[in-house]
Amino acid sequence: MKKLFIASITATLLFSASAYSAGSTHAAPASAASCSGCHGADGNSVVPNFPNLAGQHAAYIEKQLKDFREGYRKDATMAPFAKSLTDADIKELAAFYAAQPTK
Repeated sequence: MKKLFIASITATLLFSASAYSAGSTHAAPASAASCSGCHGADGNSVVPNFPNLAGQHAAYIEKQLKDFREGYRKDATMAPFAKSLTDADIKELAAFYAAQPTK
């Protein structure tokens, strides 16, 4: 039973990661529209003040967005954007930006 559980979790994680594989042609999630102004449409910012999201680990992006949303991480610009995101939005954004190639 334990092996079956581990196998199913592994398969789920692999499927989730492959949904947005590197160089993915999947369209950006709708929630990414508000991100593109600062971070670029594909997560490669053209302004040095704003970090690149492209190629960043999905788990890191998820944690940071949740921390902004919950107020654990403070930033006057990011907080309003993050507050409007659901857990599903955050997961989708993280997978999308993680799959984008860096420039």
